Amino acid sequence: MKLAAPEAGESSDSPPKLTPSLRVIGGAQRRRQLFAREPEWQFSLMLVLEVIFVFGAMPMLSASKADRGILMLLQLILAGTAIALLAKSTWLRLALTISFGLSLIVRVGHGLMPQTLTIFTIFAYNLLVTNAMSRAVFGAGPVTYHRIAGAVFIYLNIALLFALAYDELTRALPDALSGLSDAMRGYPSEMIHFSFTTLTGIGDGSVLPHSPLARSLADLETVVGHLFPAILLARLVGLHVSEAR
Repeated sequence: MKLAAPEAGESSDSPPKLTPSLRVIGGAQRRRQLFAREPEWQFSLMLVLEVIFVFGAMPMLSASKADRGILMLLQLILAGTAIALLAKSTWLRLALTISFGLSLIVRVGHGLMPQTLTIFTIFAYNLLVTNAMSRAVFGAGPVTYHRIAGAVFIYLNIALLFALAYDELTRALPDALSGLSDAMRGYPSEMIHFSFTTLTGIGDGSVLPHSPLARSLADLETVVGHLFPAILLARLVGLHVSEAR
């Protein structure tokens, strides 16, 4: 690749002009920087979508007031945002795409795969998204409100991961959680509600862990829920101090 030669009448000290091929390369580099930049608007976008999905679509679906197509559309938007904007590695993008594709297939085609495998694929996808967001949020860079929004997204996704674990546990051990009626089983919002009350330490008492494994899982979630804000605060303060220097 060569720079264009100075035209007649131009001083040799004038800035060289870029050839069309170099302009194309520069445009490609700018596009790549969009996916490799430090925490920006995409983290806030993912938090907004997560809030709509968890606190809006899921309860409405449980109350039979929302079409499953709307829920699937929100998942597609959230997945596309995660794959396109979060994953800096080609392998991570590929893993996110495969895991979400599998979870989408098992959701659309009920009965194609065992329920345990369905939950596992959804769990794997959410775990990959949480990992990608964590690496960006706790990585080097300036502290912005977009980065804080990403941290809130991680906190919400931790609750979703534990909700999936509780769901699978109650399928294997129906008496693992007490206070969970047969009519409440099968609705994700019930497990999400129990997971959030456990993560935050609220514990409204409507559903309680009964089996030893359920109690251990609830204890682990409570510890994570209390440690995460402290670790996040310490990391953000450390990043702010390092940036100030």
